[in-house]
Amino acid sequence: MFSIVRNIILASFFSLSISSLSLAVTAEDSGACSTGSNLFSGTNTACRFTPQSYTAKVFEMGLCTVNPMSGAALDRSTCTTVFTATDQTNGSSHDFALGDVDLVGTSTRPINGTYQYPYIILSNVFSVKAQFTKTDSTTFYIHNDGGSGSCGTADTTAPAQECTSTLNQFGQGANCDGEYLNAVVAVGTLDGYLMRNSDLDKRDGASETSAGVCTNVDRLVGVMNLTKPVVITPATMSFKFVFNVTGYGAQMFTGTAPGNTPDGGGGSGPFSGFFEVKDAAAQ
Repeated sequence: MFSIVRNIILASFFSLSISSLSLAVTAEDSGACSTGSNLFSGTNTACRFTPQSYTAKVFEMGLCTVNPMSGAALDRSTCTTVFTATDQTNGSSHDFALGDVDLVGTSTRPINGTYQYPYIILSNVFSVKAQFTKTDSTTFYIHNDGGSGSCGTADTTAPAQECTSTLNQFGQGANCDGEYLNAVVAVGTLDGYLMRNSDLDKRDGASETSAGVCTNVDRLVGVMNLTKPVVITPATMSFKFVFNVTGYGAQMFTGTAPGNTPDGGGGSGPFSGFFEVKDAAAQ
């Protein structure tokens, strides 16, 4: 009997601390927040840490033999879908800081084959609650803006507040920058794309820009290029992805590095995880 756990199959989300002004931003690791004299080390203007909560909404996951985002929209022609949320309006929501979860939807056994490109479709809105304590007992708390609930300031005023981060631009230029490419993760690289749900079309040009952000964004698609492809055989008994938000799910930002002042506020950040594929002999 094949058992597929309804977990997200992608690892290591996207750093939101983008400094490049060009389209198709190349991903860089923001680095971990330091517990020493400076939160932000070296030239890093962002740092990541473990949140108290990290909520995301999942719509679909799959495995592909060819990169499904090599064109203008998501191409599932070489893919096998492994999870589809029951609610395609709101997705399946979960606080992934709590660990493994059965998402609400339909899980399907992958077709036998070798897959190099897992993908996931998410909402582009994330919720986070986070605080970070240094060795000198100084604690920084992320707050919401007191209005829409969006993530705002990060300072030493307690307590931390739940807030939302809406991802509708990767770059800082005047035009829409809807691609975040080549984030290095433990098992390969990861690309992120801001998408329009109606046709899963990339938001990646000047014609899709309003007030410095991408328009009509309601989905985030992540595609991983695995160093070691996933192999599904008739002997495969289980396939799942195990979440790890430890050290990754929240971020703080600064205008000057190195430094100890998160004057750029805070919000959601990347998390990571790993695959588990078990054959009958390993059960």
